[in-house]
Amino acid sequence: MQPLYDEREAAAIAYLYMQHKFEMQRYELVLRGHEEVEPIKMVEIEQELEKLALGCPVQYVLGETEFYGLPFKVNPAVLIPRQETEELVQMIAQRYKGRNAKIWDIGTGSGCIAVSLAKHLPNAQIFASDVSDAALAVARRNTELNNVNVSFACHDMRDAEHLPFEGVRFDVIVSNPPYIPASDRVTMHRNVTDYEPSLALFVPDDDKLWCYKAVAHIGKCVLNPGGRIYVETYHDFHEEIEKIFQQHGMRELQSIKDLNGNLRFVSAVSNDE
Repeated sequence: MQPLYDEREAAAIAYLYMQHKFEMQRYELVLRGHEEVEPIKMVEIEQELEKLALGCPVQYVLGETEFYGLPFKVNPAVLIPRQETEELVQMIAQRYKGRNAKIWDIGTGSGCIAVSLAKHLPNAQIFASDVSDAALAVARRNTELNNVNVSFACHDMRDAEHLPFEGVRFDVIVSNPPYIPASDRVTMHRNVTDYEPSLALFVPDDDKLWCYKAVAHIGKCVLNPGGRIYVETYHDFHEEIEKIFQQHGMRELQSIKDLNGNLRFVSAVSNDE
């Protein structure tokens, strides 16, 4: 049977789990590895190791993770924040540093983008929406954990007739929406497909770009002149997404690579009119 992880991944997960569980750095684990564990804690560890052995992501087992240098609570109602998305946050944080921008994170999930921007852009006003009440509960908890203010709303991005945050015009819209075609599910690791929320991951093969159409339409409705959209996306969607934004009257279309050299993001600017 194919192992869940290769040796390097398994070691990284083991260290992450143990560091969190015993509140020790890696060198401390080595130096104090001979110490006995309390029986009651050992029972808990054995139960959690069973979950890990079944493929449950270590972040869900621990109930938390780190993103952009901040702590975040996570559970199966939300995606586990990825390193690539930190690059999306960094782009916006660098451009709008010190500015009184209004920023809307569409499909916020755990709130990792919104909360990180609120933390690093204290002069900005951050708004966030998601279709999932369970995800919003996690995001709200993360604002408390990180001592920031974010205005939340439950909203389906497909509903452009009933937008939240009435009367607000935005300088930035950011979104890391579902974008993996359903047919690609069979190629993915089961610790993702069996545990992370499908609603936040997959899109139908016959309408793969519906999220970007929705975001572009919302942007056309609520972006200030010269406002910007930033989205994370799949490696082969970039040309089509640029066309969608162009059809919605946007300019300065740009596809951006991540640190691994893969096309990952698209940005666009609303017209000045």
